[in-house]
Amino acid sequence: MELAMAKINEDQTKPLAPLSLTPRSDQPDEDQYHGDQTKYVHSQTKLILCCGFIASLTMLIAVTFIVLSLTVFHPHNPNLTVHSISFIQPLDFVNGKVNTNQNATVSVEISLHNPNPALVRVKNVNVSFYHGELVVVGASNRRSETIPAKRTVKMNLAAEIDTTKLLASLPGLLEDINGRGVDLKSSVEVKGEVKIMKIFKKSVHLQTDCYMKMTTNNFLTPTFQCFKTNEMPKNRAKSKGD
Repeated sequence: MELAMAKINEDQTKPLAPLSLTPRSDQPDEDQYHGDQTKYVHSQTKLILCCGFIASLTMLIAVTFIVLSLTVFHPHNPNLTVHSISFIQPLDFVNGKVNTNQNATVSVEISLHNPNPALVRVKNVNVSFYHGELVVVGASNRRSETIPAKRTVKMNLAAEIDTTKLLASLPGLLEDINGRGVDLKSSVEVKGEVKIMKIFKKSVHLQTDCYMKMTTNNFLTPTFQCFKTNEMPKNRAKSKGD
């Protein structure tokens, strides 16, 4: 009896074995879960950065294109200037009358300045002379001219004035030349186009009107005053010789 009780007490005094928990196979590993979360966050961050870079690059290209199209790639009209108007072959007078068998020839010197970074192709240059607003007394045409970028090209145009038409419009031509003078108008018209990188294209149409006064004192080199069509005053200023 005493031996039995002693054995029971000995068993009770022995320490219990440690409790061990075995993870279930159907529960996710915590380290793996955090690793997946980190990879997802990194991928999302890369995606956002990539989208932001593409958006910024697109916006930069668009702004650059707009700025260039309004400045460097914006075609401008050439500058047309009339430098001189003179008679190469003046009117011929025989026995105090105008010789209708010989026409007068007028030389007009002009220049065209190209302010663009590309070529300007001039397709047609026309100069005409009028007495009044309706009667054409002379005309000259010149075609095919190329103006390099940022350069100026000079042209000499020759127009033949039909003395028969001039006398029909102005019967008292000789008396007016010897008196108050004869007023003529010359009109220089330029047509062409300018292309930049074959993308930006603009048609060119320039016109400058010059008002001349011929007298016996300046018959070979008449005085003149020129205006661009968009600069023409409502009340035209008189020529220098008026």
